[in-house]
Amino acid sequence: MNARAPLLDDDIPATYEESGLLLYAVAAVAVEADNEQGWFRRCAHTGAAVISREEDVPDVLLRLPDCWNIADAARCRGLHDDPDIVAVDPRFRHGADDTAFAIVAHDDGQRHVLLMQVNAAEAVLMAERPFRERDGFERCVWP
Repeated sequence: MNARAPLLDDDIPATYEESGLLLYAVAAVAVEADNEQGWFRRCAHTGAAVISREEDVPDVLLRLPDCWNIADAARCRGLHDDPDIVAVDPRFRHGADDTAFAIVAHDDGQRHVLLMQVNAAEAVLMAERPFRERDGFERCVWP
């Protein structure tokens, strides 16, 4: 069976109705630095957890403790380098969207977390560890 998904046209602005993410949540997963500068990969034996159902990635970033900072121009292996995902996923409609993804680094330089907007269908398959208190962020990622 050969099913081909339509390619998204980056020249056409997305409308609210066609974004494909009308119901969404923010998930977090621990990542680690890859061999190439600016690239990360999911840590072994970790899974994503939904940390917010009411916010988007920038909202979560604003609530992070001061010891967590955005890793500029960071990308994740298996996500940003997968042509099948990039070709059809609404989150990549206009290239890498900083409002749908972010990788944050702890001041200690050892811990990194990918924050990612996920749709409702993806979210039901994930653990839920709500990020309610500013100092509780790490417990959402590493329970």
